Amino acid sequence: MNDNLAGCSLADVLERLEKGRIGHQAAMEWLNIESLNDLVEIMHANGRLMPGHQPLKVSAATRALLKAIWEPHPTGY
Repeated sequence: MNDNLAGCSLADVLERLEKGRIGHQAAMEWLNIESLNDLVEIMHANGRLMPGHQPLKVSAATRALLKAIWEPHPTGY
């Protein structure tokens, strides 16, 4: 797991973390962040899952609400 991250892109680092090839601390050091919450947010923002995490389950009610919010207003406003 002691992987040299020099010259890696963000995608490389996140992929290695997602696949368990590097640990959280190595990724956080490469990203120059101190918060595990920030690491989780970066992973999710880039379409990745933290090792051991499950995809977020979104209820039908939440999906309907989001759809209503993002649909164009009938009057065009």
